Amino acid sequence: MNNFEQKEGLNHHDKASCHLLQCQIFFWQGKLKELIKHTEPMYKESRERENNLFIVDNLLIMTHTLVRLNKFDKAFYLIKHGEELIKTIPHELKRAYKQREAYLAFIKGYFYNYRRDPDDADLALKHLEHSLVMREELGIRHEISESLDQMAWNLLIFKGEMDRALKYSERSVSLARESRKKYYIASSFQVMALITSSLGEADRSIKTNEQGLELFKELDNKYGMADILNNLSIDYKNNGDLDRALECIEQAMGLNRGLGALRNLANNHDFLIQILIERGYLERAQQSLNNLERLNSQLKNKEMDLMHLLDKALLLKTSLRARDRGKAEEILIQLLENENLTHDVRYTALINLCELLLTELRMTNDLIVLDELNQFLGQLLELAEKSHSYWLIGETYLLQAKLALLSLDLKEARRLFTQGQQIAERYGIKLLVIKISNEHDELLKQLEIWENLKESKASLAERIELSRLNEQMERMVKKRLVKSPKLEAEQPVLLTVMSKDGKILLSNPFTADLTIDSTYFSEFLSSCNTFCDQILSESFDRVKFGQHTVLITPVDSFSICYIFQGQSYSARQKLIHFSETVRKDPNIMKILKDAGKKNIEIKVNETASLEELISESFLSDPQQFQMPFKAYKGEEPFVFVSYSHTDRLQVYPIIDYLNKNGINIWYDEGIPISENWKKSIVQNLERSRVFLVFITPQIIVSEMVRKEISFALKKKKKFIAIYLKETNLPSELEFEISDIQALMKYRLIENEFYSKLKDTFTLIFSE
Repeated sequence: MNNFEQKEGLNHHDKASCHLLQCQIFFWQGKLKELIKHTEPMYKESRERENNLFIVDNLLIMTHTLVRLNKFDKAFYLIKHGEELIKTIPHELKRAYKQREAYLAFIKGYFYNYRRDPDDADLALKHLEHSLVMREELGIRHEISESLDQMAWNLLIFKGEMDRALKYSERSVSLARESRKKYYIASSFQVMALITSSLGEADRSIKTNEQGLELFKELDNKYGMADILNNLSIDYKNNGDLDRALECIEQAMGLNRGLGALRNLANNHDFLIQILIERGYLERAQQSLNNLERLNSQLKNKEMDLMHLLDKALLLKTSLRARDRGKAEEILIQLLENENLTHDVRYTALINLCELLLTELRMTNDLIVLDELNQFLGQLLELAEKSHSYWLIGETYLLQAKLALLSLDLKEARRLFTQGQQIAERYGIKLLVIKISNEHDELLKQLEIWENLKESKASLAERIELSRLNEQMERMVKKRLVKSPKLEAEQPVLLTVMSKDGKILLSNPFTADLTIDSTYFSEFLSSCNTFCDQILSESFDRVKFGQHTVLITPVDSFSICYIFQGQSYSARQKLIHFSETVRKDPNIMKILKDAGKKNIEIKVNETASLEELISESFLSDPQQFQMPFKAYKGEEPFVFVSYSHTDRLQVYPIIDYLNKNGINIWYDEGIPISENWKKSIVQNLERSRVFLVFITPQIIVSEMVRKEISFALKKKKKFIAIYLKETNLPSELEFEISDIQALMKYRLIENEFYSKLKDTFTLIFSE
C-alpha cells in the first residue's frame, strides 16, 4: 500500500480506494498522526471532484482519529459536517448509505464517551444503540463488536451496570474473534478487562489484558499497547502487586513519550505518583510530581492542573508533620469546591479527606469530627448516585454502616448493610454482595458485644477496632479489589410459610432431631410475626434468633421464612429461588391460598410439588444456581434450549453435560439485558440445528416457551422434548408435540437417562 501511488493507470476512484484502505491500516496500527497527514489532502481532492462517498469515508475515519487524539473541537466540527454530507449519498446505494450512517452514529457515541463528561452519558449510549441496530442489520461482525465495546464501556464508566456491560463485552469478543480482525479482538479484550477488573476478578482481567497486549504488539499499535499497560498497572496495584504495577506504568510512559501523547503521559504520571506514594518511594513521587507540573505548563489543561493539585495533596498527606497534613486537607477541600472535577478525581479527594478525618477522630475522640466524616460520605454517596457508580454506592453504604457503629446506632448500621447489599445484588456485583452479607452476619454475631459497648461508653478507638473501619477505609483509599471470600453452604433448620394474619400454613424442619426442642420451636413460631414486622419496617433482610439466622421474604399475601445456621449469602440465593418459583407456579399458589382460606397447615410429605421444590431449593449446592457456561454464539451447528427459568436447577446439569460432550448450546440466559430479546430468540431459533424443550408444569404458564415451541415446529426444526416431571399438557399443546421424540427423565434412573441422552444427540448430529 505504501507504493500504490507509483502504479500507472490508476484513476481517482482507484487511488481513493487504496488511500482509504491505507488509512484503515494506519488506524489499526495506531499510526494516528500519519493517518491524519494522509487523510487531509485526499479529503480536499475528493471535495474538489465532488465525490461524496469518498468525502464521507475520509471524513469519518479522520473524525474517529481526531477523537482518539483528544482533538474534540475539530472532531465536533467534522461530525456536524458529516451529518450534512451523508445526506448527499445517492439513494440507490442503500447498503453504502446505511453503513456510513451507522459509522457516524458510532463516532457520535464514541465522541461523547471519550470526552468523559457524565452529562453526555445518555446521549452517547443513544447514538451507540442506534449504530448497533443498523450494524446488526448489515451483519458486519467487527463493526457490531465495535459498537458493543463502546456501549459496554459506557455502562461501566457512567452507569456502573457491570453485569450488563459484561454481557455486551462477551458478545463483542465473540464477534471480534469470528471476524478474525486483530485490532477489534484486542480492543474487545481491553474493554472486557476493564469490566472484570471492576467486578473484582483481577486474575481474569490481567489475563485478558495480556491477550490484548500481545495482539496490539503484533499490529505494532503503540497507542493500544500503552493503554493496556496503563490498565495492567491498575490491575496489579488493585491486586496489591506494586512492583509489577510500577513496571507496567513505566512501560506505558515510555511508549507515550515516543508517541508525543502528552495528555496520556500526564495521566500516566498521575497514576505513577499514586503507586510510588503507596510503595513508599516518596522522593521519586515528588520528582514525578515536578515532571507533571512541567508537563501541565505545556498542555495548559485545567483538568491536568486539578490532577496535579490532587497528587500534591496525596504527597503532603504522607507526612508525619501535622502542618503538612493540614495543608493536604485544605487542598482537598479546595478541590471539592471546584465544579469541574472529574468523578475519579472527586472520589479520590473525598475518600482521602475522609481518611484524614478518621485519623483525627482516633486522636481526638471528638464526635464533631464524626459529623464531618458523615457529611463528606454523604457527598461521596451523592457522587456515586449521580455517576450511576453502583459499586461505589454499595461500598459507601458499607462505610456508612461502619460509621453508624461508631455512633452505636446498630439499627442504622443494619439498615445500611441491607441497602448496600441490595444495590450490589441488583447490579450483579457478586463479590461485593458476599462481602457486605458477611459483614452483616458478623455484626449479628457481635450484637451483644456492641450493646455492652453502648452501656460502658467505650472509647472511639475500641469501636473503630471492632468495626474494622480502618480496613474498609484503607481498601477504598487504595482502591483495592474485594477478594473472593470463602463461601460455605449454610445448615438449613426450618422453612415456614405464614399467612398475612400470622397463621402457619407450612412448616418444614430440615433436621430429624428438633432438639431446638418443642418449646424453642414454639417460641420461634410465636416470634415470626415480630420478625416479619422488624424486617419489613426496619428495612432489614435478616434477624438473629439464638444461634440461628432468619431470612423472611413476602410472596403475594404470604411471608416465607427460612431459619438456618451459617453464612447468609447462599441461604439468600436459595430463598430467592424458592420464593420466585412459588410466585410463578399457579398450582403451588393455589395450595397455599386454599390452606389460608381453610385455616389448615399443609403436610409437605403429602404434597409432592412442594416437597420436591423445598428439596431442590434448600438442600442443593448454591453453586447450582449459577449459569454453567456461556451461551454459544458461533457459526457451527448448535442446540436451542427452551425452558422455564424456574426449572433451571434441573435444566443446568443436563445442558452442562451436553456442552461438556461437545454439543454447542444456546440458551437465553446468554442474552444481554437490553438487547432486543425477542429478536435474539428468533434469530437463534432460526439458526439452530436442533430445538430442545424441557417439559414441566411450569411451561403451561410460560407464554414464551409455548411461542418457542410453535415457532420451532413451524420452521420444521429437529425437535426433542425432555420431560423432567409428569405433566398434563393443554390439549392443543399436547396435539402439537405428540409426534416428536421425547425422553421421560422422571421415569429413568440417572445413568439410564444420560446414556439415552448421549445416544440421541450423537445420532442427530451424525445425520
